[in-house]
Amino acid sequence: MERLKGLQPESYHIQSSLLVLLTLFVSYRISQRLYKAYRIRTRYHDIPSLPRHLIWGNLVNAGERLKPSLHRHPDYGFEEIWRELGQPGCFLVDLAPIEDRAFLIIAEPQYVEALVNPSDDFKYSLPKSNHYRPLKPLVGVESIITKGGPAWKALRKRFNPGFQPRHIHSLTGSIVSRVEIFLQRLRSLAESQATFKLADYAQDLTTDIITQLTVAQDFHAQSTPEGLGEKSPTGLLTASRRLSGLVYAVGQGPGLHMIDPIRPLKSFFYERVFDYKLRVIVKACISSVDSVFGSNSITQLAASDLPPNKALIHSCVDQVKSFLFAGQDTTATLIQWICYEMSKASHSPCHAAILSRLREEHSDVFGPHPFSALRILSARETADYESILTSKLPYTTAFIKETLRLYPPAATVRAVPWDPISLSLSLPTHDVSIAGLQIYPAPYLIQHNPNVWGPDAYMFKPDRWLDDAYIANLPVGAYRPFERGPRNCIGQELAMLEAKVVLVAVARGFVFEKIGLTGRAGGKEDREVWNEHHVTAVPIDGMVMRVNMSDVVDLRP
Repeated sequence: MERLKGLQPESYHIQSSLLVLLTLFVSYRISQRLYKAYRIRTRYHDIPSLPRHLIWGNLVNAGERLKPSLHRHPDYGFEEIWRELGQPGCFLVDLAPIEDRAFLIIAEPQYVEALVNPSDDFKYSLPKSNHYRPLKPLVGVESIITKGGPAWKALRKRFNPGFQPRHIHSLTGSIVSRVEIFLQRLRSLAESQATFKLADYAQDLTTDIITQLTVAQDFHAQSTPEGLGEKSPTGLLTASRRLSGLVYAVGQGPGLHMIDPIRPLKSFFYERVFDYKLRVIVKACISSVDSVFGSNSITQLAASDLPPNKALIHSCVDQVKSFLFAGQDTTATLIQWICYEMSKASHSPCHAAILSRLREEHSDVFGPHPFSALRILSARETADYESILTSKLPYTTAFIKETLRLYPPAATVRAVPWDPISLSLSLPTHDVSIAGLQIYPAPYLIQHNPNVWGPDAYMFKPDRWLDDAYIANLPVGAYRPFERGPRNCIGQELAMLEAKVVLVAVARGFVFEKIGLTGRAGGKEDREVWNEHHVTAVPIDGMVMRVNMSDVVDLRP
């Protein structure tokens, strides 16, 4: 008993010391945040912005437009601020002390080109923002998405051969075979007249394509029911998709959403499952000399002539994770918006004319049968279908580019160091320092900007891409759904190829009907579907649709 009494003061002193240390740590972190807020608040006054409160900055007047409870992409909030400020080429959003840096939101391409291209200060372009850190469970610590400097350059050089146009087009046969399954699923939906989320079907399709092309594996995402195979609770596809849902959206920032003790445990579990299963597959892939559809997979090409050691396998796993995330999410979103624009032909004379012209082009190239495109593409030699898809479908390409212009699925956020640098922002009257800022080239604002694209910037108008004089007069960098510069999207050629194959496959054979959020008034005003912010921009409702078989009637008004 005497010994226990002697231990009580000692235990009390330990607890007191721990409490003091915790208090000091919290105080240090708060003071650090306050100092950064003060540093932000005393700078950047020459850049257009909403009125900044001495303590709260733009947390109130901008925060009410950006809060997650609105269930919309932040770009819509930035658009409201941009309009309120008189549509400047760029503007400041100061969310300190919640954010430790202010955001420079860019709405005109000349500012982006000056900042994200290589410079004397940044050989490989501006570094990525620390907002990409939450992506690490999903894409890995060695990801080409998050790496910077020479390490990023080495990864890009290693994987570039697999994404070269010639190699990508050699894989058209593999893409066509997966799109044929997609068509079979759409036929079943047309027969049943079931309402469905196009997001689920598009994501299964793009998953089957990207896994086949990157690691020569078919996970049968389109034919596997939920709960079975790789869609089982411990399946690779389940792990990938659950991780995507558990990652905090880039730019979401700290908040009450982070107070969730179960979320990190789930993320850790699915990350372990994802890594373990993918490691086995990648190891077998880079150790194999077999070819699929007459061509090596992207990972095999990247790892050729390199010993399959632990470091190489780990690096390749992270790249495959990155390609799987980016390849299935963004391209699936593109497919959804393509079908949405086609669905408007039933009630919009303008869209009816667009769809009619699109179908005419497909009939001219592939013949009159509505489902002849895939048969012809699968029967041709590589050179033939590369020629068809790159040079004989100008209106199809314009349709896809216009979709990407209006609905860019992804963007980038860069960070300028606080250290003194020569890089500055050239405003109309003078140059200002951008040291310490986060740079957000908002593709949604740039690609909807009437000062860049003209008064019809908000209209879906594929013909603009066929007007050589109009395109020649656009500012450099006006079109950037895949970003630009050295850190542009490595998979943009693949995304365009997938979209073309899907569009020529479905445009004449199916009629898509948007269910809910159509933008039309029917009894009551029905708001048009919009994007929300997950890891990327995705349609808020998963693009709920109904599909019918087409009789290929003339839809021109």
